[in-house]
Amino acid sequence: MAHAGPWRWFAWAFLAVEGALVLATLAGAAPLLSAVAAAVAVLVAGVAVAVRRPPRTAAWASLTVASGSVAFSRVYGTLTGPTLVGGRGLAGGDIRALVLYPALAVGLLLLGGTGTAADLTDTLDAAVVTLGVFVLLWLFLLHGQVVPTGAQLAVSALRPVGISVALGALVRLLFSVRPRAPAIRLVAIGVILALVGALGLVARTVGYHVDGRLFGGGIFAVAFAVLVATALLHPSAGVVPERRGAGVPAARLSRGRATLFVALTLLGPLAWLLAVAFGEFDPGSPEDFGPPVLAAALIALLLLWRLSLLARVADRRADELAGAVGKLQGLQAELAHRAAHDPLTGLLNRSVLMERLVALPAGRSHALLLVDLDGFKDINDSLGHPAGDELLVAVGGRLTRLAPPGATLVRLGGDEFAVLLPGTGESVALAVGAAVCGRLREPYPSSFGPLRVSASVGVTAGALAARTPADLLREADVALYAAKAAGKDRVAAYRPDLAPPRAPRR
Repeated sequence: MAHAGPWRWFAWAFLAVEGALVLATLAGAAPLLSAVAAAVAVLVAGVAVAVRRPPRTAAWASLTVASGSVAFSRVYGTLTGPTLVGGRGLAGGDIRALVLYPALAVGLLLLGGTGTAADLTDTLDAAVVTLGVFVLLWLFLLHGQVVPTGAQLAVSALRPVGISVALGALVRLLFSVRPRAPAIRLVAIGVILALVGALGLVARTVGYHVDGRLFGGGIFAVAFAVLVATALLHPSAGVVPERRGAGVPAARLSRGRATLFVALTLLGPLAWLLAVAFGEFDPGSPEDFGPPVLAAALIALLLLWRLSLLARVADRRADELAGAVGKLQGLQAELAHRAAHDPLTGLLNRSVLMERLVALPAGRSHALLLVDLDGFKDINDSLGHPAGDELLVAVGGRLTRLAPPGATLVRLGGDEFAVLLPGTGESVALAVGAAVCGRLREPYPSSFGPLRVSASVGVTAGALAARTPADLLREADVALYAAKAAGKDRVAAYRPDLAPPRAPRR
């Protein structure tokens, strides 16, 4: 895109010159000017496709073929008159229609791209628009005009179908890509002008009063050819069009599409009413009312299909949301578990102990045991932390089996544990402490061989009275220090005359 600037200026200069030729034709200049403008536009578009090789080259080539049919019609009509082959009754505009609409529809469909999950929904929406436009064209312009004779049948049937399909292809393009790029906008404007010109020509053919100078000279089709060439010259033609919603079908209808679907749902009865009340539609045969009835039925079927796809996407999104909610709930449960439990042993942690100490009823006796391992540091230092961790897990398992029902067992940190016994007196607490000492001194089988430690237990018991959770922990710690000082591997109860700990326990 290093040379985007010169290409951009060249594109706008080309549009200005070609636009001047078209406007001059409208102002009354020779029709040859519009033919020259169309021929030059096709030549420039063909050279741009061959030289620049833009992304989706087939789409741009098909649009160039469509504009080429316009140039051929204008040049041949200027040189020879309106009839191309008198015996067959096909004018240059008829030949143009046979090429223009198929090439235009193919080019727009390819320019919108394929292969994404949203293609089916965009295509269905465009098909609904196509059928809706056909119903309007038939009721207001074409009823009674399709004469089943020779080549004129193909041409007269092709025009309404071609206009509808081309408009549907344009709608699909605008549904599937973001029309930010100037190249896409130029093509869209050109197609709209071409279709307006075609509608004017059809209206004039069936007897409506239409300005012949404006719609009879193919000026709108020439403008389409000029805009396609300008789009190919613009630097944005060298970039793949940006898709809407990353090519993923939406779980809900946009406001614009919802409005469109409501309008098309009401189109059938409303169009019939308007055509009969204000138009000239007077169905007298199946050929008159059959096509719009069939088109209206197809619209209803396509809308049902579209809504079923919408419901399917919504169900899938709901399942994904339910799965995400389930994962979130699982994550919340895991985080709550981690916040309340020791990650190594799986026992409750200090925060839970403090909560349960605060919640103890003040009028009853409660006991708190602090358990500290004797000789754990030696194992950690000699065999390493993996051996120490394996030992702590085994100690936690034995303490879990020893804890009475209703007890709260926690790991405070390191090799220190606590057991809260609500509603328990000192004698029972001392018995539990003795059982702890006896069970923990037994050897521990491990991957490092049999491991041996003992435990010292400090006990405080009694009614809470004015004591706080911090007081209970301090008293149990003082008793634990006393058990350590008395030779370890024993249980000691708190007494007010016990000396506080003066050195770290080991």
